[in-house]
Amino acid sequence: MRKAFSMITAIFVIVILATVAMLSLNMVASTAQSTTMQYRKEQAILYARSYTEMAIMAITQYNRVANNNCVNSINGVVGNAADGYTVRTVISYIGGAGVPAACTKPLAPNVVSFGANNTVAAAIIDVYVTYNDVATSPVPIVYHRRTLQKI
Repeated sequence: MRKAFSMITAIFVIVILATVAMLSLNMVASTAQSTTMQYRKEQAILYARSYTEMAIMAITQYNRVANNNCVNSINGVVGNAADGYTVRTVISYIGGAGVPAACTKPLAPNVVSFGANNTVAAAIIDVYVTYNDVATSPVPIVYHRRTLQKI
């Protein structure tokens, strides 16, 4: 009788230890997955910021008046197609002097102009960073950043 009780106690302890081990492995796996997702999102945010700054530099370096056109987009791929980032930058110009008429978008009637006679030009920079996170969703994730920059 005493040996049977010891055997049942040992089996019960083994089952409890196996359950605790399974729970800890599950927690470690979910923590690793959430850390990877957070890292990928932070990378997308940094790429969006970098491409915004690169678009501002391209706008300020480009001679819009002499060339009579403007920089409208900057695109790029970081990494490979499977687990990399695809960056699409769309630049829209609004307002005033120094921007050819072909580049500017007319302001809506209810929008306040940027100054006297609309002399201050500005650019709206939309950056879309697309990346795949196959672990959570087969649909690509898109991070969007919009910036209004005086030029």
